[in-house]
Amino acid sequence: MHSLDSRHSIMFAHIFDMALQSDKYSRGVYGDFLSENSLAELSARASFLPLQPVLFGGFEDAERKMVAFIPEYEEADFPICAIKITSPRIKNLSHRDFLGSLLGLGIKREKCGDIIIGEDSCHILLHSDVASFAANSLSKVGREGVHTESVPLSDVPLPQKTFKPITGTVSTLRLDAVVSLFTGKGRSKAAELVWGGLVFVNGICIQKNDMRLNDGDIISVRGKGKATVEIGGKSKKDRIFITLNSWV
Repeated sequence: MHSLDSRHSIMFAHIFDMALQSDKYSRGVYGDFLSENSLAELSARASFLPLQPVLFGGFEDAERKMVAFIPEYEEADFPICAIKITSPRIKNLSHRDFLGSLLGLGIKREKCGDIIIGEDSCHILLHSDVASFAANSLSKVGREGVHTESVPLSDVPLPQKTFKPITGTVSTLRLDAVVSLFTGKGRSKAAELVWGGLVFVNGICIQKNDMRLNDGDIISVRGKGKATVEIGGKSKKDRIFITLNSWV
């Protein structure tokens, strides 16, 4: 199994080759969707690329974005399509259910963009290579029968973020302490989440519990959501006041 660092090295080598092709042939070259973690790694290494990448995920605030290299004179034409899934019991289905059903069809993760679950439907952004296949083949998600159809990108609703402040005090700004406050779990359990690769800071997977967080950092925990860190003053017992503005 490749380590996280080696996977990112392979990813960057592929993206570097895309940039070279675009520069050499003066044409747009489009890749697949990248995760937030991969996007953060790409941003950190972008200065080494011969051309700067263009990123788009179907809408401005998409979490997963497709990477491309496009000449200035060429209009961007990202190969992103959308499917709409409906079911009388759509509320019974989770993000994992929808993604699992797509992967069960043999569609690779990098061909899938954001999954937007609404009150009565789910919209999924896909690479055009697999969109028609998904629309024609996906008839069941989890245990529920579904209807799937292709729709224009303009019909995809923007996801609605629900914000909730979590306030409290921590003895230290170490990652495990803040994750403990965020998840409502004990410090040892929070440490396990970090070690397990389930915690991200500013889009990058962090597996060091002693990492110190700063004001404005964004943390995310798989299955819990995300939060912006807001650091306050100190209590009489020298604990640090902190507010986590979380959203799902």
